[in-house]
Order: sequence, then C-alpha cells, then structure tokens
Amino acid sequence: MATPRVRPSVTSSTQPSHVPQRPVNVQLRARRSNRLIVIGVLCACLGALIMAWAWTGAKESQAVVVMVKDVARGEQIEASDLMTTTLGRADGVAVVAADRAPGLVGQFARVDLPAGSLPGPGAVGADVVPPGTAQVGLKLASGRLPSQMLRPGTRVWLVEVPGPMDASTTAGTQFEAVLACAPQLTADGTGWLVDVQVDESVAASIAALGAVDRIAIVRRSDA
Repeated sequence: MATPRVRPSVTSSTQPSHVPQRPVNVQLRARRSNRLIVIGVLCACLGALIMAWAWTGAKESQAVVVMVKDVARGEQIEASDLMTTTLGRADGVAVVAADRAPGLVGQFARVDLPAGSLPGPGAVGADVVPPGTAQVGLKLASGRLPSQMLRPGTRVWLVEVPGPMDASTTAGTQFEAVLACAPQLTADGTGWLVDVQVDESVAASIAALGAVDRIAIVRRSDA
C-alpha cells in the first residue's frame, strides 16, 4: 500500500504583503479640480467688471436741481419749489448743480418751469425789466380781469374804463401789456394784485388810472 505524499506548504507569492499605516498627523493633499479653478477665475473676473461698472457710473453721475412744483415765468422761486436728484451722464443737457440750489431761492423764473423739469443755468435769474419798458403794479376789483387763471407772459389789453361818476360807458384808451406775474388774491379776498410790463411812455398814465380803479384787463389772442 502506497503512502500518500504530503506536499510542503508554499506561501503564495500573490498574497498581499503588509501595508504600513499612514500616521495620524499626516494629511493627504486633495487633488485639485480644473473645473473649480476655471469657475473661480470667471467669478473673479465678473466681480472686477461689476466693480468697474459701478465705479464708472458713480464717477459720471452728478447731483442736480429738479423742480418739485410748477413755477410760471416771472414767479419767484422758493426753497420748497426745489429738490436735488442724481443724474447719470447726459451730454448736452444744461443743468444746475445741487450745491447751487440755495442761490436759486429768491430768483425769478425766466421761463415756465413745470414740476419734474431740470432748470438750466439761464432759466432763473434776477427780475430784470427790459430796456424801454416799465413794470407797473395794479390792484383790480373782482370782475376787472378774466376768471381763468392768467400766467406770467400772457399778452393783455389794459382798458381804461369809466369812473363811477361818469355818465358815459364808452371805454377809453387801450394799452398793450404783458403780465409780469400771475394775479394774486388780496388778503381780504376782495380784489387782485398783478404786475404788468408796459411801454415806459405810458407807464405813468396806467399807474394814474390804476390808482382811481379805472383799469380792466382783457386777455388778447395768443397768436
């Protein structure tokens, strides 16, 4: 009877050898992602562009004066008529800088200035009477001027009316005039105060007629 052969034990060369453990205090470096790097660069560029745009806009913007109330030509400007706002770049637009707003108060509008408009440097100034003309102040009784609101610059006739003791009702001399301001109701509410611009050669006659309540205002055609 044959004795079975016993093969010697052979250690396989494919069996994994012992792997050393990583020390606790040693950190592995994370692998960088090219995609994240590209995204970071793009974000940085975008942020720089936004900052440049904001800086450019702030540099080109300016604080200017804007009207908050309607001011007709010839009317005096008050502080409550004005406010300031920030305006972007507007080439060719004449404006008044916000720091000059106090200097406009007390001046007179040379053109109509509606609310929301930007007054230009020449739109406001001193109350100047043109050469060859005179400005006359009148106090008129109710019924001596149209009931419709009259604005500064309106062309009118100043009509000489008969006095209370005159038997004739025929109108007298007519004078061409331009309203220098809008009529204002008197404190007692019984009449109107208005300034008119007339030829200086007839200013004295108009003032004399106004003093005895013999002037009426008739609006002329705007044409």
